[in-house]
Amino acid sequence: MPERLMSLRASLLALVLGCGAALSAQAQEVDETALRYYAAKGQTQRVEAEARRLAGLFPGWSMPEDIWSARLPMGDEEPLWALYAAGDLDGLKRAIAQRQTTEPGWLPSDDLLRKVKRRELREQIMSKAAKAQWFAICDLASERPIGGFADDAALSWTIAEGYARCDRRAEAMSIFSRLLQRSTDANERRVTILKALGALPMADVERLLEMGQKTAAGVSEFSDLANDLTRGRIAAVLRGEREGSIDAAELAAFETYAETSQEAGAGELLAWLALRENRLDAALKWFQMARARGADPISAHGLAQTLWRLGKRREAEDVAFNSRDAVTANMILFIDMFESQLTKETLQPIEPERLLRYVKATLEARSGEGAQALGWYAYKSCQFATALDWFRRASAWLPRETTILGQAVSLQRLKKKKDFMELINRYDGLFPRLVALLFKHEREVNGGACSGPDNREQLRSSQVASLKGKASTIQVPQPGDMYEQMVASTQSLNAKDFPIAVASENPLRFPEAAGSNTKSIIARPPDPDQRPLIARRVSGVVAMPYEESELKLSPGWNGQSVPSATPLVDSAPAQGTIASRSDDRSPSAASASGMLAYGANGIGGEAVALRLRR
Repeated sequence: MPERLMSLRASLLALVLGCGAALSAQAQEVDETALRYYAAKGQTQRVEAEARRLAGLFPGWSMPEDIWSARLPMGDEEPLWALYAAGDLDGLKRAIAQRQTTEPGWLPSDDLLRKVKRRELREQIMSKAAKAQWFAICDLASERPIGGFADDAALSWTIAEGYARCDRRAEAMSIFSRLLQRSTDANERRVTILKALGALPMADVERLLEMGQKTAAGVSEFSDLANDLTRGRIAAVLRGEREGSIDAAELAAFETYAETSQEAGAGELLAWLALRENRLDAALKWFQMARARGADPISAHGLAQTLWRLGKRREAEDVAFNSRDAVTANMILFIDMFESQLTKETLQPIEPERLLRYVKATLEARSGEGAQALGWYAYKSCQFATALDWFRRASAWLPRETTILGQAVSLQRLKKKKDFMELINRYDGLFPRLVALLFKHEREVNGGACSGPDNREQLRSSQVASLKGKASTIQVPQPGDMYEQMVASTQSLNAKDFPIAVASENPLRFPEAAGSNTKSIIARPPDPDQRPLIARRVSGVVAMPYEESELKLSPGWNGQSVPSATPLVDSAPAQGTIASRSDDRSPSAASASGMLAYGANGIGGEAVALRLRR
C-alpha cells in the first residue's frame, strides 16, 4: 500500500510540474514584439490597443512592468515595423522579399507576419463593405478568422453588419456583445449600439441595451440615444416585430423632438404609427408636417390613405395623382381610389374633367384595373361600344375573368353574336362565369343601372340633373379607334353555337406539318376539323356550368379530370403595364386596414413601406 501511495504522489507531482511547464511555455509564446515596438516609439494608444488584444488572447497575461523603460533589441527588423506602422504593406512586402534574397533562410518575426496578414484581411473586408458585397465579407470572416479583432471596433462593426445582412444574426449579435463586454470607451460603446440599431431587429438591440452600465442616479449610459431607440421601437411595431405600442412617456418625448427638429423622418414614423393605430387626425397632422419638410414621396401614399379614410376623397385623389410619377404605388393608389367610385353598384355621376384625368392616368400606366373600371362604368351608362373597347384593352394588359366577362356582355348588348360566341368558346374550360352567360337570362346576367337600351335617355337625363349643370352629357372617353366595328348578327342561339372549335390565339404553338416542303420557321395552324372541340381541364379552375350534365371537359395536361377547389387562373400581366412593375397587383385604397407597415432602417430613418393589400 505505501508503495502505491508513493507512486500516486509521484504521478501527481509530475502532473503539477507538467502543468506549470505548460503554463510557462504559454507565457513565453505571448509575442510582445509589437507591444514593445509601439512603447519604444512612445505610441501610447497603440500600446493600449495591443495590450487589450493580448489580454483577450491570453487570459492571465498582464502588461510588463518595464514596458516604458526597456527597449526591445529589434535590430534590423525595426525598418520593417516602421513600414507596417506607416501602412505601407506593399513596401513592407518588397523589403521582406529583398532581405530574403540577400540573406537566404531569414524570416521576419511571427508577430510581424501575423499582423501583416491581419492588415491585408482588414483592407479586403473594408473594400468589400464599400461595395456592399456582404456575402463576400461573411466568407472572408469565416474562412480566414482574424481572432481577437475586438480591439478593432470599426472592423468588428463591419463584420457584424455583414453577418446581419447575410441572415446570420447570431454571429452578428455575438460580435456586438463581445464589443460591449471588452470596450471601456464610452463613445465606442455608444456607436456599437447605433450600429446594432441599423443591423439587427429591435428585440436583439434591447438585449444589448441590458449590457449597458448605469450611473449612480440609475440612468443608462445610452440615455442620450433615446430618440434613436424610440425610432427603432416604432419601426419594430410597424413591421410587426413588436407587440403593442410605444410607452406613452417615450412616445411623447419623441413627438416633442419631431415637432422641434426639422427632420422629416421622425414625423413620417409618427404618421405611419398613427395610421396603423387608426388615429387619423394625428396621422394627418404628422403626414402634412413631414411633407412640408421634404419627406420621402411614399409619405404621399400614407397621406392619401389618411384623407380617404377621413372621408376627404377628392383631396386624397389629388394627393395620389400629383405624386404618381415619384412612386409607382401612388399611381396604383390613385387608380384604385377612382376605381372604387366607377365600380359601385349604383352608377355615380362623375365630373367630366375628373373622368378625363383618370382616363389619361390609366392609359399612361397601362393599368388593367383602370381600364376594366372604365369599361364597367361605360357599360352601366349604356355606352356599350366604348365599354367593349376598354374591356379589350384591360384584357390585353391584365387578363382576368371579369375583363373577358365584360367583353362578352358588351358584345351581347351590341348584338355581335358571332364574336360573342367565339369569345365564350375560346375561354371554355377557364372562366365559368363566362360560360354561364349561355345558361342564364340576359337581364339576370347583365343587371346594373342600364337594364336595357330603352332607358338610355332617361338615365342620361338623371345623370345630368345630378351634376347640376356641370355638363350636358356624360361620355366615357374611348381609349382609341383600335377595333373595327363588326356586322351585328341577330341569329338566335342554337346547339351549333356551343361548343365549337375556335382558332388558336397563337398559331405558332402548333408544330410544322409533317412532310411540308416549306422552309419557313412559322408553323401552320391545324385545319378547323383538327382543332379540339371540347376544352381541356385547366389546373386551378372550378367546374363549368354544364358539367352537371353529360358534357365533361377533357383531362388536363397533367391528367387532372376534376375541378379544383380554388380558382387560380390569374395570368402574368403584360410587360410594360403598371401591374408588371408591382409585386402586388391589386392594392386597395379603400381598405380599412390602410398602410400597415413603415419602418426605419437604422439611425437615419430610411423609409421601408409595404403597399396596401386587399
